[in-house]
Amino acid sequence: MKDNKEFIQGIYQKYDEYQNEQKIKKLKYKRYIPIISLATMVVIAFSITNIYIKNQIKIEEPYNEVEQIGLEKIETFEKFYTILKKQESEDADTTKRATVQDKLESITQNENEETYSQTNTQVVGVDEADIIKTDGKYIYYVSDKKVVIIDIQNSGSSKKVAEIPFEDNSISIREIYLKNDKLVVIASENEIKTELTSIYQTEDVAYVDGITIKTEAIIYNVSNPEKPQEERRVEIEGTYISSRMIENNIYFASSKYISNAINMIKKYPIEELNEDDYKPVYVDTIISEENKHINFNEIQYFDESEVKNYLIVAGFNINEKEEADVQAFLGAGDTIYASEKNMYIAKGKTVYDINTYTILGYNTRIVKFKLNNGKIEYKNNATIQGKILNQFSMDEDSKENLRIAVTQDIQSKTENMIYILNSNLEKCGELTGLANGERIYSVRYMGNKGYIVTYKQVDPLFVIDLTDPQNPQKLGELKIPGYSTYLHPYDETHIIGLGYDTNTDGTRTQNNGLKLSMFDITDLNNPKEMFTKKIGNLYTYSDAINNHKAILYLKEKNIMAFPIQTYQNRNNISQALIYEIDLNQGFILKKQFNENTTNDYKKRIERIIFANGNYYLVSDKSITEINENTWQETEKVNID
Repeated sequence: MKDNKEFIQGIYQKYDEYQNEQKIKKLKYKRYIPIISLATMVVIAFSITNIYIKNQIKIEEPYNEVEQIGLEKIETFEKFYTILKKQESEDADTTKRATVQDKLESITQNENEETYSQTNTQVVGVDEADIIKTDGKYIYYVSDKKVVIIDIQNSGSSKKVAEIPFEDNSISIREIYLKNDKLVVIASENEIKTELTSIYQTEDVAYVDGITIKTEAIIYNVSNPEKPQEERRVEIEGTYISSRMIENNIYFASSKYISNAINMIKKYPIEELNEDDYKPVYVDTIISEENKHINFNEIQYFDESEVKNYLIVAGFNINEKEEADVQAFLGAGDTIYASEKNMYIAKGKTVYDINTYTILGYNTRIVKFKLNNGKIEYKNNATIQGKILNQFSMDEDSKENLRIAVTQDIQSKTENMIYILNSNLEKCGELTGLANGERIYSVRYMGNKGYIVTYKQVDPLFVIDLTDPQNPQKLGELKIPGYSTYLHPYDETHIIGLGYDTNTDGTRTQNNGLKLSMFDITDLNNPKEMFTKKIGNLYTYSDAINNHKAILYLKEKNIMAFPIQTYQNRNNISQALIYEIDLNQGFILKKQFNENTTNDYKKRIERIIFANGNYYLVSDKSITEINENTWQETEKVNID
């Protein structure tokens, strides 16, 4: 019989095998039929009772479109217990309900006139973590359970000089940052208790909190890249949401699910519980290696929200020795947008009619934090109708007005809106009724203009004037086949769309490969599609469709590049595509590189970056150097 440790390790081994199987299946471009759960069937059944008039959603029990909610502190364990007890009671009462749970720069020039690409980000001055970073001299790349460091200073003689291993199976590297001589590794850790001794046990039930999920920011000094040295580790509980880096300051957030606390409170009176077991903890090694509790008098909570999570945020300056600013809120979050001044964390929630259990729609809660040299200050929070697509749904203007595009969806009847919230998150303007019956597939803001793509069978591109925050206006609309899932500003009068080409027979629409589009927005009332480039076939996919960081964009060189995966002649093919953008000639394919990944998925091209006259094609197997003038391979460094 296996002991507890072997048993748990066996579970993780099976999980890793499953993940690998899924990755391989993804490369084969299988089409999966989603399994409809009983809960989903209940959603459909209950949703039939919804009423619609003229394609406008009628909500049986109205709720405020924007509702400002102040925060209170939990203060005591007794109050924490009461809050969760109330939530548990409300959950029990709803067991019958269904549940649904302007300028962009990407190339840097240094004193020696050498150039290198940076991560494709949403906001200038706000860096985003990725699996690869470069300073033009070295490439830092997350490959499986390690960070590899490649010296690229001498073209044709690139070489791996070091690696930072993470051999512990409980730790996985998520992303990295690079700032001068500091490398920041964002990692997740599952801390497993091998002694599965239940603290609380009765004759009929035993509750065990056996796994703690943590998010870590680990700082390495890479002034000598051949010998990276760990300097500091800031660790918070919970599953990683996202992070940002502004100048020398890291800000990151996690969501800690507190199911064990809910179970305990369901079963036991407060006198039998140890309150320290329910406080979130963190570690900052600049102060101590020991866990530090966040006390209840420091924890705030969102009134009337689902209180099944702690939202934990942390910020610190990577060059200073001041303790990290770590704060906890009883609530949750899942999407982050950040300007240079503020960070917004959004969380969607399904709204029900408490009498009929009918789904009334979706709400999104937005929490605003002020950012200042590693410090995080809670400012306000608000709730709006509808749900966001991703971080690009949000944008902050120069006066700290937040523009946010959402889709309201009830029984497949949809409406799209833009809300304008002022610096206090009070609604000051809105634009509703955009493409009823469709939903948002991409959003991009450029100064005082917003661009939204919706889709059902054609791709409407909407141009929105946001000059007057109190009165946003729809200016123009363009309908074309296909749809863009990512929009990228090219200049003040042009925007690039990347998405899918589609075929339709009038009743059914099918993706037919990828599609690049150049939109001319010179006449804001009459946008035009200047030219397009269709890529691949039915089985073609790119990470860039849903992850903007997979795109290399070099404005100065008019270059856009990204990796794709396709299925051809019973083989899985990974390709790197490098396009030159010419407003007269269109998207010109400068070079295409192929890797057959049928028998080795590690050859899959994950990123394309540029440094000092060379393109680098990066996979978990190797890093290939390509000269930008000859387009010939000059070096391949094995990193596996």
